[in-house]
Amino acid sequence: MVDTERLRQGDEEAFREFVGETERLLMSVGYGILLNTEDARDAVQDAYLRFWRSRERLDSAGYIRAYLVQILRNVCLTMLKKRANAVGIDEVPEQGKRDNTSSRLDEKEVISRAMAVLKEKERMIVAMIHYENLDSGEVGEILGLSASTVRSHYQNARTRMKNYIIRYFPEFVR
Repeated sequence: MVDTERLRQGDEEAFREFVGETERLLMSVGYGILLNTEDARDAVQDAYLRFWRSRERLDSAGYIRAYLVQILRNVCLTMLKKRANAVGIDEVPEQGKRDNTSSRLDEKEVISRAMAVLKEKERMIVAMIHYENLDSGEVGEILGLSASTVRSHYQNARTRMKNYIIRYFPEFVR
């Protein structure tokens, strides 16, 4: 774990270590929110830049990973708002209309579409537990939730994803 005081003082080596320790987590969270790898990379890069610029405000007693995830979350929400404003009416699918392209989709795309039906917090939790193998206590620390609340959100998210896949992509159900 990187020394917060070194980060606050602008130690570039400490920052590189911190990036190495947190980059996978941030990519998972960013992808969990944005559901697009390239956008997630951009958001992570922007979050690190904002973190670096605000490093003097770091609280040595605080949880810096949680602070960084919060910065990333804000960046992702801004990107989603811009994306929503840029989507044309013809690009928005009709509510409840079944997609006939499922035979051309791969499993990753089906999971991505299923994650899109989740709430933002649920997507973040699924990404951290499933892709980063964090336990509910670690996720809770990062998001400021109790471990039992994280477990509840995770189970609800899994159920919603499963129901979505069963309904729209039954050929992917094992």
